[in-house]
Amino acid sequence: MAEGVLFNIAEGIIGRLGPLVLQEIALPWGVKDELRKLKEKVAQLRAVLLDAEQKQANDNEVKVWLESVEDAVYEADDVLDEFYTEAQWRQMVPGNNKVSKQVRIFFSSSNQLVFGLKMGHKIKDLNKRLHEMASNRTFGQLERNREDVEFVRRERVTHSFVREDNIIGRDEDKRVIIQLLLDLDPISTENVSTISIVGFGGLGKTALAQLVFNDEVVQNHFELKMWTCVSNVFELNVLVKKIIQSATNEIAKRDNLDIDLLQNELRKKIDGKRYLLVLDDVWNENRGKWLSLKDLLMGGARGSKILITTRSEKVAKITDTSKPYNLSGLSEEQSWYLFKKMAFQDGKEPTSSTIKALGEEIARKCKGVPLAIRTIGRMLYSKHQETEWLAFKRNKLSTISQEEDVILPTLQLSYDVLPSHLKHCFAYCSLFPPDYEIPVEKLIKLWVAQGFVKSSNPNECLEDVGYEYYNELVWRSFFQEEEKDGFGIITSCKMHDLMNELAVKVAGEGSTIIDRGKTDFDAKRLLHLSFHFDVDSSEWKIPTSLLESNKLRTFLFLSQHLWKESFHNSFCATIASNFKSLRMLSLNGLGITKLPKCLRKMKHLRYLDLSSNPIERLPNWIVELQNLETLDL
Repeated sequence: MAEGVLFNIAEGIIGRLGPLVLQEIALPWGVKDELRKLKEKVAQLRAVLLDAEQKQANDNEVKVWLESVEDAVYEADDVLDEFYTEAQWRQMVPGNNKVSKQVRIFFSSSNQLVFGLKMGHKIKDLNKRLHEMASNRTFGQLERNREDVEFVRRERVTHSFVREDNIIGRDEDKRVIIQLLLDLDPISTENVSTISIVGFGGLGKTALAQLVFNDEVVQNHFELKMWTCVSNVFELNVLVKKIIQSATNEIAKRDNLDIDLLQNELRKKIDGKRYLLVLDDVWNENRGKWLSLKDLLMGGARGSKILITTRSEKVAKITDTSKPYNLSGLSEEQSWYLFKKMAFQDGKEPTSSTIKALGEEIARKCKGVPLAIRTIGRMLYSKHQETEWLAFKRNKLSTISQEEDVILPTLQLSYDVLPSHLKHCFAYCSLFPPDYEIPVEKLIKLWVAQGFVKSSNPNECLEDVGYEYYNELVWRSFFQEEEKDGFGIITSCKMHDLMNELAVKVAGEGSTIIDRGKTDFDAKRLLHLSFHFDVDSSEWKIPTSLLESNKLRTFLFLSQHLWKESFHNSFCATIASNFKSLRMLSLNGLGITKLPKCLRKMKHLRYLDLSSNPIERLPNWIVELQNLETLDL
């Protein structure tokens, strides 16, 4: 769970326990007093939440206590949400005077006395649970030993822009790879040969491949140049389609082309031509899948090359690379040069000898990992005081080394100093798989729907504030590969694999991606869920194990799914009856023609995705979803 989540929710609960609820709803005797107690108990717990969330990783007792607090705080948030929804509804009930309005409400299907009694019991139970947590020994220890954990507010940062495509320290690597591309293998009897760049994540394999690909000598040597990002999906039809698109510089007009048509088109484009194909970020270790693709690529002219970047030596081996090129880290001199470009204005050394010495030590401890150097350097760009640099040095930099399993602590250094509101937003991105093209506008609306985006100015659009959050994360290198439309507006972005892994790590058990066969998740702790696999049959059902996820707040489909019309009613009924706390719900592509009435129960819903459905008319009851902020059609 991202640090600060519970703190922010608790803060929201306290702020919402205001006059609106008390004035608009007739409450039984004693309920108002219980509301005041609820406010006091939540405020009492909030005082130690930031400290507890930071300590839970190293203290199992704190973790267990925090899990019980999490359950109660999320339930309290839902109860308050119901109060506000009811209060808003009562404000909208037609009536010329107060008496007639009260009569209409009393005889309506939502009787205010019944509602007040039901809510009163819920709040009383919550207060009892919160009292027990505040009386717990763990809470007492946290309160006594509480450190001054300051809630970091979002700050406006100014800097001189440094282009990230200024690759440092790869001249020799570039020279060697280019020579391998230009040389003819005197031993091989095949026209097409394979070269692999191997190294763990963050070393700059892709950057080196980009340098080589765009070199003038390489551009002139090969008749045809193609670049394809492979990532985790090594499926023949997908890869062939991508390679054709790269060869023709055209976007595919149709998505459902038969593999036989695709392979014919590919061979027409490459046969007889000396080509260079870059397959970036290959993970496939199935030799059979590789040979299926290789057979289609062997028609190139003599001297054609396939350049692969991968983290796995096994991948290099199964792709028939005679001798993989193992990429190493930057030297200390190169690391310091890159760090200066990221950390100091115009890349100049600082006037403070103390800051310079600290910077050199930090750069050394990054162990030549370019991604770590860039991330940490950018993070420190706005730090000008020696005390700030000394404080950063005291972080666990000693854990950084050139080992695959300890790169994440390097990246987490940049996460640890994020303001808590940015931590939530970044952790939420764990719902997107590696190499996924994230639509920025939708991402921001998802953040808003979950309550991650806040503003003290009631006249400020939350989407605008969310865009500021996004820009801060971009500047800190949490996002990359931005795509823009013809008007220069950013439409999508991606996360580096390492950043994606970091997001999954910090999100913890509260978020998961479901793909075919996935069962390793704790349903009771689950808050945010996404599905990432194509569904082409109405036979599919929500996994039974997920039905225990009664705190679920996100139900998101990322992949294409085409269901028969007869399926969606039971599907929606399952969602409405089991996931009552949802803030975001995807129903895209279900073949819905008429929205099921069961969805009118989704009182907490902020974001409803109905896109790719043949709906001609929305039902009148859609206005009863009073908390709805985004309706995606």
